[in-house]
Amino acid sequence: MAENLTIARPYAEAVFALACEHDALDKWQDMLGLMAEACKNEYFITKLKTAANTQIAADNLILLLKDLLDENGMNFVRVIAENNRFEVLPEIYSEFVKMRQKHDKVLTVQFVSAREIKDDETEVLKQKLADKYGCKIILNKSVDPSIIGGVVLKIGDEVIDASFKNSLNALSTALKS
Repeated sequence: MAENLTIARPYAEAVFALACEHDALDKWQDMLGLMAEACKNEYFITKLKTAANTQIAADNLILLLKDLLDENGMNFVRVIAENNRFEVLPEIYSEFVKMRQKHDKVLTVQFVSAREIKDDETEVLKQKLADKYGCKIILNKSVDPSIIGGVVLKIGDEVIDASFKNSLNALSTALKS
């Protein structure tokens, strides 16, 4: 998948620049999201792979999304087809969303706790993170009883593991040494 990401990033950067230039971030995010979903569909992928040439594959995707694509969107699909890069459309979309969040100063945080956290506690955490990182926070909460207690925060590439499970594992390792 790292290879797909390497291939996808330049496309995402180009599309993001175009979307910014035309003040069409929402439209491009919607178009890319739909293209990515289409390219995850096994039936559609089979149709793309069995198309006689990349132009037919591009026309198939354009036809599927004709009511949603503008001229720039259609040109983008043609470029993707010419370079036979349909399989990286989900990664292009993912990268575009990351660039959009950075542009809009939004940070998505994964919050894992051993028990359900009350909304007022969640809001306090969101505010503290917003103050620290200087941006709006989207908090994706999940419950994982296996961490016993505490929390695990995933902020971009950073992981803050304040779980009891992690503390117990560290203690166990220290006692074995």
